[in-house]
Amino acid sequence: MDRGTTLVLLGIRTAYKEDLQSSTAELVYGEPLRVPGELLASASPKVEASTFIQQLRRQMDQLRPTPTARHSSPATFVHEDLQDSPHVFLRQDTVRRALQPPYSGPHQVIARTDKTHTIFVRGRHVTVSTDRVKTAYLLG
Repeated sequence: MDRGTTLVLLGIRTAYKEDLQSSTAELVYGEPLRVPGELLASASPKVEASTFIQQLRRQMDQLRPTPTARHSSPATFVHEDLQDSPHVFLRQDTVRRALQPPYSGPHQVIARTDKTHTIFVRGRHVTVSTDRVKTAYLLG
């Protein structure tokens, strides 16, 4: 509901009924409701259209957008060793049989960005998401 509709409904519920000797809200809640002052104030003074438009334009010029926030997508954890690791393990996102390992590798890292890694798999370059790789710690 918009503000105007809400104020009209509130005005109807708080209006004093002569035949009931109370308001509808007082019958329901047992006491009168507190209402915003603009319902009790007299009619607002008349403003010329040109003055109103000028004031409205000034107010609209002063509006500034609110900075946005991304609440729905939390930052993904990326291990700091993954940024400079020469080799990685690649997670296999397929249905595995019993005793089949979840990762293949180690694979050599060719290039990397914030979101992807290009690795050497079975004789060719493959670009995969950073979420699918894990740092390989090799001896020697």
